Amino acid sequence: MTGLLLEGFESALLPCSLILIVPGLGVAGAARRRFTGALLTYAGAVGLAGWLRFSGRLDTLPTLVVALLLTAGVAILLIRPGLPAAIAGGVGTGFGTASLWGPCVGSNFGDLLGELPGRGGSGLALFGVYVLGVLSPLAILGAALSLTPAPQLQRVEQLLVGMGGGLLTLLAIATAMGWHDELVSQLVQWST
Repeated sequence: MTGLLLEGFESALLPCSLILIVPGLGVAGAARRRFTGALLTYAGAVGLAGWLRFSGRLDTLPTLVVALLLTAGVAILLIRPGLPAAIAGGVGTGFGTASLWGPCVGSNFGDLLGELPGRGGSGLALFGVYVLGVLSPLAILGAALSLTPAPQLQRVEQLLVGMGGGLLTLLAIATAMGWHDELVSQLVQWST
């Protein structure tokens, strides 16, 4: 289990993980002060959707569905800035980006992927440990935002909301236009 977590930390530093980290930054920014709930639900949705996909329990979502999930995530986060909206936006965005993800595969994660279809709940837990490592930069961001005093946080809130909404909107447009496959392929190639 420790090997999976460390492999996830290592993967967080590689370009192939940007397809998860950048939208996570967008969720954190767009969620305003509800970033903790948004990031937790985003990470949970990435873990669950990724496990469903890589264990063979769910096919990759169609491009249009992914684009709609990302667009809905942006709209919910920007229009309704409360905790329920942060949670809904995190879930929609997490499911959408997990469908786009081409993970970096080291020896531990490669072994897990091979065994995932037959592992059931233990496979989900182990997959979650890897995803936790991959999304560790978002945990660091969440901790930093939580420790930021309110007056300073208020000053950067508009910037965070604009950047977050912009990043998610760009990803939704790129997905709707069919550019995501080329983008993910390039990120995976740069990681090898």
